[in-house]
Amino acid sequence: MKPVSANGAAASKRRAIRPSAARWASERPKGRQASFTKRVSAVFLMALSLAAMPFESRSSGPDVSFSSDAMVRGGLILLRVQGCESDDVQVVWMGKEIPLVRDREGTLRHGFLAADLNREPGVYPVAVRDPSSGFEKYFELRVNDRDYGVRKIRLPRAKVEPDEASLRRVKAEALAVNALWKAECRPPEWEGSFWMPVNNEIVGAFGQRSIINKKKRSPHTGVDIRGKTGAPVRVSNSGTVVLAADHFFTGKSVYVDHGSCIFSMYFHLDQIRVEEGEQIEKGGILGSVGATGRAAGPHLHWGVQINGARVNPLMLIELSRELDP
Repeated sequence: MKPVSANGAAASKRRAIRPSAARWASERPKGRQASFTKRVSAVFLMALSLAAMPFESRSSGPDVSFSSDAMVRGGLILLRVQGCESDDVQVVWMGKEIPLVRDREGTLRHGFLAADLNREPGVYPVAVRDPSSGFEKYFELRVNDRDYGVRKIRLPRAKVEPDEASLRRVKAEALAVNALWKAECRPPEWEGSFWMPVNNEIVGAFGQRSIINKKKRSPHTGVDIRGKTGAPVRVSNSGTVVLAADHFFTGKSVYVDHGSCIFSMYFHLDQIRVEEGEQIEKGGILGSVGATGRAAGPHLHWGVQINGARVNPLMLIELSRELDP
């Protein structure tokens, strides 16, 4: 995608949290943030009646640009904010404040605006505010529908229709995973582009409607990558392992928090080679390809969640390349 406004970009620094990252992680004054969020909520109600707005900010404020003015559900857009010295720049998208990461020079901030796979198509506002200068501006981005197609799978009945004991297990596992999404955003640990965890053919596309044993199931929220049992699985970017467990549906699974509310998930592993709380560098081996859980054969299911939105990991790879030096 060509950016609407050309800006240079670089990645956040890894591990040692710079003063800028520490400031990013600090809590904002609640009264000021609540007031801003209320105004953003009002904009949501008026979104359909607003006139089309420009996708570059006026010269009196920071330069705000987007990699595109539209995305599909399950997609994302790269946001850049340049020319602002304040540490209090706020961006709100779909009711959530978006974490921004500084480049190495500290002059450019970037973040990802994501639309969940189940997001209703339409026009949604983005609010950008710099309290120190009084700058406040609203933009509009469109979320388009997309037909991701259908996948049909046959599996043993026991893997599709759990008994009562297995259902209790599934519910407990879901609570553990949902707790990850409710935690506060951590400072950024990722840097530059995200990588494929296994370099092989995609055999299960993102977003496909699933029909398993002739019954409709939840859509596919990741990509399935072909692999031989035991082949190494590498983390797509630097982060901290926040969950490593053997789950009923996803099998041996690893969840990595990259900071900035970006998570990646690795399912159906044959072996897990990391522990919860362990920091792992981009490209480090976290496990091996397998067929554990509800899997028809050896492969890696790789998923990504950004600011609570389930998105296509391949789009993250594509956009994050723009952040490499």
